[in-house]
Amino acid sequence: MTSSMVKQALIVPNTLCQPIRKILEDSKLTDISCNLKDFGVGKIAIPLGNGTSDKVDSLLVKSNMICNCINTDSINFVTLKTLPMSGHQIAQVMFKTKRPKPKTPYEELVLSLTDLAHKYDICMTEELQRDIPHHWEKHGDLVLLPPNCFCNDNWTKAGEELWSVVCKCLHCLRVARKDVISADGFRTPQVRLLYGDTGWVEHKDNRVRYTYDITKCMFSAGNVTEKLRIATIDCSNETVVDLYAGIGYFTLPYLVHAKARHLHACEWNPDAVEALKKNLHLNGVDDRCTVHHGDNRKICPKNVADRVNLGLIPSSEDGWPVACAALKTTGGIFHVHYNIESKSKQTEVSDINNSFEGRGSGCENEIIRTSDSVSKHIDRMKVWTEWAEKTCETLHKLMCIAHSARKWTISVLHIEHVKSYAPHVDHVVVDFKCCPI
Repeated sequence: MTSSMVKQALIVPNTLCQPIRKILEDSKLTDISCNLKDFGVGKIAIPLGNGTSDKVDSLLVKSNMICNCINTDSINFVTLKTLPMSGHQIAQVMFKTKRPKPKTPYEELVLSLTDLAHKYDICMTEELQRDIPHHWEKHGDLVLLPPNCFCNDNWTKAGEELWSVVCKCLHCLRVARKDVISADGFRTPQVRLLYGDTGWVEHKDNRVRYTYDITKCMFSAGNVTEKLRIATIDCSNETVVDLYAGIGYFTLPYLVHAKARHLHACEWNPDAVEALKKNLHLNGVDDRCTVHHGDNRKICPKNVADRVNLGLIPSSEDGWPVACAALKTTGGIFHVHYNIESKSKQTEVSDINNSFEGRGSGCENEIIRTSDSVSKHIDRMKVWTEWAEKTCETLHKLMCIAHSARKWTISVLHIEHVKSYAPHVDHVVVDFKCCPI
């Protein structure tokens, strides 16, 4: 859609249009928001800026662009004025305004949807414009929109053409819209496919390929630092148990990068299990992984693991007894994810010593490592340490129950800050080492 406006214009022969236009543009006397208008009878109208007629007249004379005679009888002008010095004529002309060139995908989306609204007699109100998203996620050829966009009933008047316009502007083939994560125990995402025939997407992260149905499974992009850390561990002589495998967020880095000899992946969400099996095959590691579908309290193998990953937040505490039973009698390592709440004052991380003496049941020297480098809180680190020490005691009791024939010592090897989950809530991973005495 283009809009129109009445502007003052210089009427020139088409043979002189380009040189006169350049002279006027160089002196900034034209209105660049409008296109030239060709009357089709050898006459062209050049849009002028407001109050510029006297300057135009003087400039044309100075540039030796004198008009001895121009016949405009074939054009019906409401007002027509002849410039006294140059002899050119000025009239009020209806021009089509230029469509502004969008600078961002959002601007392109707004302009295209404004055209679409005009086509279907939809009034583009401020409320409707607020219904257009400012941001979105790209998953291959699928765009995932935020909740509370395109919810206005007026959009339905455009039918499927609405999504065709969205796809064209956002350079995609499919469109989905997300909502809050479902509280169904599976952490199922509430995502509705709006345009397209399938929700399956593929994501590549640190040379690991993940495929999943975006309407049924979620992808935790915020755990990238922990996945990178796992990739540096040598598990080539280890059997690993991943208690909350999902689609393979941590399972795949253990197999692809850490080279785990074998991994037992436990998951109870059938949609996640379907994606997990596809991902194991996609990355060529399905021969080194056994998938256990069901409640890990019932199906997790015992006395097999050198290392157990407990990647569930806000808490993996329900899986601690299972992890202890899964560990070999020769001991091993737990990677425990947890959301730790703390309220503290801000202190620069450079002001503290990141290394400190570990305490607890036989603790070794601990190192707190943070993913981001500024504005860390010394009091938060103290809270993380206290939580780790308390958990040492809990795991010690659980290990003594699971493997009662032996005595155990539990130590904290490492505390990793993954991300800030919410105000005063931090997602951390604590590495615990379990050794028989």
